[in-house]
Order: sequence, then structure tokens, then C-alpha cells
Amino acid sequence: MATRYSTPDQPDSPPFMVWNLDLNEDGTTPHDKSFIRIPSSPNQSCAIRFRILIGSTASIDAALHTNYPLDGSAYERTKFHTQRFNFNQQTELICEFRIQRPGPYQYYVTYKSIEDCDAAEGETHNPMVERIYRPFSSKRTPTAYFLVDPQLMLGGQPLPLDGIVLQSVSPKWLGLMKDWPAQLASSGKMGYNMVHFIPMQQRGGSDSPYALYSQLDISDDLFEASLERSAKETKLREVLLEMRHKHKMLAVTDMVWNHTAYNSDWLRDHPEAGFNLENSPHLRSAYELDAALAQFSRYLSDLGLDRMVHSVDDVDKLMDGMTKHVIQPLRLWEFYVIDVESALASVGDAWDVAEQLETGDRVELERLSGDQRTEWLRTYLIGERTTLGTRFGRTVDAARTAAVLRVLADSKDKALEQLRSLLDLLNLPYYREYDADVATIQKNVSERVKYERLDSGSWKYGKPIDDEFKIVDPLFTTVEARDDNTPSDRLHLANNGWIWGGNPLDNFAGPQSKAYLLREVIVWGDCVKLNYGSRPEDNP
Repeated sequence: MATRYSTPDQPDSPPFMVWNLDLNEDGTTPHDKSFIRIPSSPNQSCAIRFRILIGSTASIDAALHTNYPLDGSAYERTKFHTQRFNFNQQTELICEFRIQRPGPYQYYVTYKSIEDCDAAEGETHNPMVERIYRPFSSKRTPTAYFLVDPQLMLGGQPLPLDGIVLQSVSPKWLGLMKDWPAQLASSGKMGYNMVHFIPMQQRGGSDSPYALYSQLDISDDLFEASLERSAKETKLREVLLEMRHKHKMLAVTDMVWNHTAYNSDWLRDHPEAGFNLENSPHLRSAYELDAALAQFSRYLSDLGLDRMVHSVDDVDKLMDGMTKHVIQPLRLWEFYVIDVESALASVGDAWDVAEQLETGDRVELERLSGDQRTEWLRTYLIGERTTLGTRFGRTVDAARTAAVLRVLADSKDKALEQLRSLLDLLNLPYYREYDADVATIQKNVSERVKYERLDSGSWKYGKPIDDEFKIVDPLFTTVEARDDNTPSDRLHLANNGWIWGGNPLDNFAGPQSKAYLLREVIVWGDCVKLNYGSRPEDNP
């Protein structure tokens, strides 16, 4: 929390509140915090003041950058405004601005820093010369956040956030909307001053308020008759006004934008709104494993395995069956490694037209040996591919490889023989990665089956493994195509969920994650995860 100072303005007006934030020497937020809260009150002006001590690392040419609209313009999350720090006293620099609207905002500090330079061999160390001539470099602090509280009024009086007494209710259990005021009147009498409505929009196939069929329409079952969208919104507005003025209660509701119901009709028109195999090819291996596990569940009896799970021994038998009938036939290692025969053919075709290796690369190649040469070749020939994609998606650059081999071998046949050995060596860590991932998959499936089938509190306890109660819940939904011309890859969408102990800010469906393949996602099977990307252009 920033330090609060109150300075008098005029006797007949509220004090002007200034929130001082003393930054660390390197310009970062104190106490290892990345978030601060700025309380605000109705009819009271306030400002935030960032302070840096003169002489600190961040005090040279310091500037604050924030997406709070300093010029009074409309808020844009990606538009940052710059304001320089100025001398306030002999000991500090300040950057301050008036706060006129609530909301969450980002900020960071930039400054100039003197680079560390070691004296060259034989040179005399002269601190005065270094101070004058040492070069400056630009520095930037990590992004931090400040939240300006909203200013709430109830019954003509300010309602601070700490004064909210909130009750959560489910609209679908309140009955018809016309009866809500009478039911909520008792809440007001008990001292509640705010009602939290969990989502009241049209629900999807699971009937969960958090798996919405339509985000823009209030649910039909809250009204006596079928109404147009505008009529529903009018009736809701009337109820909320009555709550506010008659029962002295405000209202708040959830906005569920992170996912949508698996049977949302608009997904048929816009399957690209989710993470599918077309816009997220890194999920293909996870989808193929998911589909194979569903098939395994369907034909369990035909494979000689018991559909009922009564003990850990039964789970172990299932895992043996999964290894034999799912993991091995899938050949998932093909998503990790280089196809040796294909690489040999492509390099052989490039041999006669390959250009000479550049001098610098040749010197480096000849200088290195052993593991260092292998790692240099891995980077030079394959690149920095860090995500899974299609089968044998990891390849060598044929032209570069041919140029390297012309240095290492005196004939094409010897070169290709060396290449085969080199590719086996380069593939070794990828096979090890595959082995480790398969071990993780087997462990996660095994632990999930033990919990769901052997714990009497689980919803699958005592139920057979079949199409309805699969060995593990599917991580993907296949939506029905609107027409026959829609590519099938576009229709297979990742469901949403969560990861135990995971960072909620991380996108576990993104290309850098293998959470779906490793079966780390605790899935919500009734909703599809929506794909916003990192900017609006990623998914219009």
C-alpha cells in the first residue's frame, strides 16, 4: 500500500489526497510488490506521486510510462503515456498526476545507467575519466500495476469497498425475475448491501451458469414468456433499480469471457474462436492421444480388459493395456524427432547445389569438437524449435546441412553416412524427452483413474469404463460443422480447465505448453477454451 498524505486545499472542500509511492533504487516497486491499490472516495480529488531518491541507480533521465490516460483520452490497454520525473527537493525526484477514473493500470520506469567497463590490459584505472566517458545504457523496470478503487454510492452516501456486505445468489434458483425483489428484500433486512449474481445468461448443455450457450442473451427461464433481448434487459434494469432504491442494495455479476459452452451454436460458425488443430497445430499430439483414449474406453472389453475398477491392481492392468493399445500404436515419438530417411533424401538432393559454408561458420565448426560441436550443429542445422507440431515437424535445413557436410566429408556417400550417425546423435535428447513425457502421461492418467474410480466421493466411483464414463475425461470437443466444406482440423477444440499449482496467468493451451499432451489439465468438459491470443489481431 502506498503511503497516504493529506494536504489542505480550501477549508470548505474535502482535502486533496496524494498517495506517495517511494520506488526502490532501481526504480522497481518496494517490498517486491508488483501491485498497489489506490483507495478513492466520492467528491475527493486525489493523485499518485512516484518518488526516486536523487543519486539512486534509477535517478538519471528517469521517466514513468503508464497506460493510465494522462491526457484525458479514452483508455487503451496497449497505449502508454510518458511523463518525466522532476526535481522536487534536493533529495528526490517526483512524477505525479491526478487520478480521475477508477480501474487497473500498468506502469514501468525507464532510466539511464552507467555501464560497467573493465580497464583494458595495460591501461591505468582512472575513476574520474571513467565517470566522464563511460557510456550510458537504457534500462527498464518490469511492468507493475496499480488499481484505483471505484467510487460507489448507495442511498446518497459513499460506500467504501471495505463496507460491502455481499451475498452471492444463483439466478436460475431464484425463479422468475419478477419475483426477485420480494425474495431479495429479506437480504436487505439482514444487512446485505450488495448482491452478486452468478451469470444469468443462456446456459449450455450442462446447465452450468459458467458454461454459457450465449453470452449476450439473458436466460429465457427467468421470464414468464419468450422475450426479445432488449425486453429482457429492460426488465432486468427495472429489478436492479428497485433493489437499489427500495432495498438499498447494489448488484454485481460475473462476465465469463474465458470459455463458452461446448454446444454454443456460434462455435459452429466460428470454431477459430477456440484453440483448434488449425490455429494451434501444437495441440495435434494431445488431440490424437485424447481420441485414442476415448477409443480405448469404448473397446475395453474387446481388448480383454475389465470395465470395472476395484483395486490398484486393476488400475495397473489398465495402464499396461494403455501402453500396449494406445501409447505404442500412436508412435508419438514422431512428433519429437527428425525423420532420418527424409532428411538424408533432402540433403542428398541439395548436395550438388549447396553453397560453401561461410568463413566464420567454418572456423567455428573446425574449432569445436565433441559435445560442443554437436550442440553447435543442432542450433545451426535445426534451429530453436521448442514446440511440438506435426509428425516429423522437426527437420534439418538441407542447404546448410549439405554445406557443413562438404567440409566434413570428401564425397557425397561418406557425407550421408556421417549424416545418419549425426542425426541419430541429434535425435537422442528428443527420444529422451519423449520417454519422460510418456512417463508423465502414464502417471497422470493412473493417478486420475485411482481418484475417480477408487474414491467413494468421486462421480465415477462404481461406474464402468465406457463411452459415457471414459477412462479419463476428454480434453477436446468436436463441434458439428455448419457445412461440409469446413476442414475437420478446425472443428476439434480444446476444452478449458485448470492446472493444480499452475500460474493462472499462463496460457496452458499456448505453443510453449504441453499441458494437454501430458494430461495435466483438470478439464471442464462442458466448456471450450477461447483463444484471444496476445493482441486483438490474433483472433478478430
